Amino acid sequence: MFTGIIESKGTVISNTEHDGANRLIISSVFKQLQTGESIAVNGVCLTLLPSEQSNLSFDISPETLHRTTLGGLKIGDEVNLERAMLASTRFGGHYVSGHVDAIAQIHSINHLNEFIEVELNGFDANAMLYLIPKGSITVEGVSLTINEVVNQRIKLMLVPHTLLHTTLGFLKNGQEVNIEFDYLARIVAHQLQVAGTLNDQIPL
Repeated sequence: MFTGIIESKGTVISNTEHDGANRLIISSVFKQLQTGESIAVNGVCLTLLPSEQSNLSFDISPETLHRTTLGGLKIGDEVNLERAMLASTRFGGHYVSGHVDAIAQIHSINHLNEFIEVELNGFDANAMLYLIPKGSITVEGVSLTINEVVNQRIKLMLVPHTLLHTTLGFLKNGQEVNIEFDYLARIVAHQLQVAGTLNDQIPL
């Protein structure tokens, strides 16, 4: 489990394909990591492999390549990194599982003094169950608040701290980003769907 509060940015050293999967290596400032622990890379939960020095090595499965943007990472690209949360850690973001639900596109970027308003599109009708004004969403691993939902698009406001400490300050129009919907919203929507299905099956 993660919180969407980015701990550090890393830089891609290599991202090589072999037999339909990828080996991703990232430089990082993290210390005292344990092989096998979970680290979110741009919002995607990956398992840390044995690696040399301070580099982070991960295997990316065909399923993850299909459902996320990690396959498109190139040497020199910066990524958002977060280690799995501890039970003793202050919980500053929202519940994030590291399982990407969708890939959205940057529709527009509007600079407002030190802030940036970003509009995302590419959501299907089913996604609207989880997109709630003033609700939470994870974009590239970053916990954000949805300001507005209109015509299957959402608007987000990026504050200076987020722009400085994550990769979101370098977003471009048309760029694809990893999206994870709010975990609690997904549970509520699922339970309501199940309850509706059961009610339809119960004879009056």
